[in-house]
Amino acid sequence: YPEIDFCQFPQGVCSSDATYGGELQWMVGLFEWTDRIQTYNVDGWNYMEKLKAFTDGGYKDFSFVDAVSGILNIGCHDPPCVGYSNAFVQPHNKRDRNDTFQRILNALQVARNFRPPPKPTPMPSPVPTENPTQGMPTTGFPTTLDPPTDPPTFTASPTTLQGRPPDEAVIAAEEKLSRSEARFAELVLRSEHPSGESWPSYLYTFRGFQSALGKMTSGVGPGEKNFFYVGDGYSSNSVEYGLVNIAAFVAQGVVQSIQVDACDENNWETIEYRYPISNSCGQGGKSYQDDVCREENEEGMECEVDPNMEIHGVTHARWTGAPPPMYCGDRSVGYWDHNTGLEEHDQPTKNRKGRSDIKGCCWWGRGVLQIRGVCAYGKLNHWLGAKAAADGRPSIYPDIDFCRNPGAICSDKRSNELRWVTGMFHWVQTVQRSREHDYFPTLKRFVDTGVDTGRYAKDPSFIDMLNTMLGGRENEVSMRTKVFFDALRAFNLIKVETNTTGTPTVTYCGLGWNDGSRCTPCETNMDCTGLELCYSDMKVCTITNPPSAMPVSTPAENDNVFGGNTTDNSTGALNVTVDAPLEMTMSYASANYCGET
Repeated sequence: YPEIDFCQFPQGVCSSDATYGGELQWMVGLFEWTDRIQTYNVDGWNYMEKLKAFTDGGYKDFSFVDAVSGILNIGCHDPPCVGYSNAFVQPHNKRDRNDTFQRILNALQVARNFRPPPKPTPMPSPVPTENPTQGMPTTGFPTTLDPPTDPPTFTASPTTLQGRPPDEAVIAAEEKLSRSEARFAELVLRSEHPSGESWPSYLYTFRGFQSALGKMTSGVGPGEKNFFYVGDGYSSNSVEYGLVNIAAFVAQGVVQSIQVDACDENNWETIEYRYPISNSCGQGGKSYQDDVCREENEEGMECEVDPNMEIHGVTHARWTGAPPPMYCGDRSVGYWDHNTGLEEHDQPTKNRKGRSDIKGCCWWGRGVLQIRGVCAYGKLNHWLGAKAAADGRPSIYPDIDFCRNPGAICSDKRSNELRWVTGMFHWVQTVQRSREHDYFPTLKRFVDTGVDTGRYAKDPSFIDMLNTMLGGRENEVSMRTKVFFDALRAFNLIKVETNTTGTPTVTYCGLGWNDGSRCTPCETNMDCTGLELCYSDMKVCTITNPPSAMPVSTPAENDNVFGGNTTDNSTGALNVTVDAPLEMTMSYASANYCGET
């Protein structure tokens, strides 16, 4: 792979265009195996000799597999051993690895004396309920998850609001966002870890969002009337208009993708308690490859379906027993057995639409708003991709043909911004240009009233309209509402709440919520070292009594980068306003600045 620099682009193993249909993921695994397992020769235990002894001995001594598990997992053949840690440990999943090894040998028919593979999970007799409970699978049968709802398709409304925003509006929005980065990441860009804890999103980062916003508001741009709205540039409340539109967009993004930290659509729909592999063709009774463009001036924009196309997804759900990433190809398929952790293809399994093959089924949801269907990808290609370039029109991604490679949204080396860009484009198409709802008039009334009264948090008019517009189940509406107002707090349109002592909520590095050993201030996890993370409102680290070892910064006159708190340089004392936003409360201990020294 002469074109891939694995030191500069290690994630290329999973997300490079050069994965060659999944070949690269296997190649690095094979290299690791030859480099670390096949060459293992420690204390008289030689892998190649033991492998031949196992084979020549009639495939009976399965302690060979357990020894290999130890080498693979912790670096030694006779666990428990210290391995890669400081304590004696056993390899994890040793029994599962041994069982799977025997099933594979049985399938390869090298011998017939292995334990028979477990039978496929039997079909249960009860019929699934119409409204299954959402949650993590905890029983022998997978819990049927509620399907994610799609924003309805709206008729486009031609309006000057969709034109290229003035430079003044773009610059003002970028400046405000830059000042809100830490709070935005802390309050909004969070996902649910399988443990149930809230973690910073791995896929949806502030830098990716910021880069995408630049693409959708300036430069080459996404074509006239497709620009993401960040304000009009001349109204007194222009910046606030743009921030509220951003807050609404991100709130929907959390509902669709960020909360589960997924780029590719999850395989969530079960048929008789099984996950059909053919769900890549469509879930919720939909057929993604039949979703052609029907709106005026858009007919014929959809992508042509290629039954020979083969694409493998990158992400999948993280609950226990969850199906692997979706994929498409020219063949019939079965189902995912969540008990054995294997695909079963003894008999084709139909999805809810009746498909038991995955020919041409490459149009599942991707990105922050989970765009799906041949029409949505065709419009992406027409305005942002190779089709625009071929027609001689400006194109943000002239080298990406979204009709030939829809998976680029999640697998291209620019996917960090592509996940956001494609969502913003979809937002423009379905929300900003909607005729059915008074989106912009309601947004502006909400902002104008909030600026005058300072009561954004008590005005539900805009979010109620948005929830009616986008729909969803009760939990989705609740989440969208919460995240919307959290985003407004991040932008300081709603003042940051104080804790019970009257001090502003601030963030510190620590090994946990109660770790007061250092109390180093931080804005994101990247500011912390080792195993520490950035926690908000740590009770053991109070702003009124900062550790003596932490110096108080003394920025130059008129150079307070936080815009609110000031330090009396003659005494080192800190003047704190209790209801100040987070970005104005961090200079009590230190401030970081860019510089050559």
